[in-house]
Amino acid sequence: MAEGTILQTMAGAKLYVSAELPATYDASGYADTGIDWTEVGEIEDHGGHGVTANIPTFTAVDDAIVQKFKGSKNYGTKSLVVGNLPSDAGQDLLAAAAESNNRYSVKIEYALRQGESTGEKHYLDVLVNSFAYADGPVDSIRKINVGLEICRKPVIVAGA
Repeated sequence: MAEGTILQTMAGAKLYVSAELPATYDASGYADTGIDWTEVGEIEDHGGHGVTANIPTFTAVDDAIVQKFKGSKNYGTKSLVVGNLPSDAGQDLLAAAAESNNRYSVKIEYALRQGESTGEKHYLDVLVNSFAYADGPVDSIRKINVGLEICRKPVIVAGA
């Protein structure tokens, strides 16, 4: 199928986490049925993810022109906002991951676009660097802010 030609909301998107890492960091490695994925419930905001390149500079004294170069790539941090649900196994796994020095696997499944039989998936290799309770005033819903440091280029599998 061709790439989607209409915009899509995040409604129906799901995020899964696993303590298991793929045998290879590609679509087939992540799709391995041996990986045990746990859905993270009550996600209010998936945040974003992508690449940012550092821009090293050099300025020669004789012409005083700042030269810019594309440097190292950083795949960034994905920041989740989650409704605090102590009985959620995915949230429990994220809390444990925040205390661990190990990397974890994340799978994001997007809802089907018109004409698709399988939705787009993004696979991430992450360190969970934060798990913070977000309290607030009287009418606030108790939430958790989770930071996922993305360690490799995301693997994107197009919907079909």
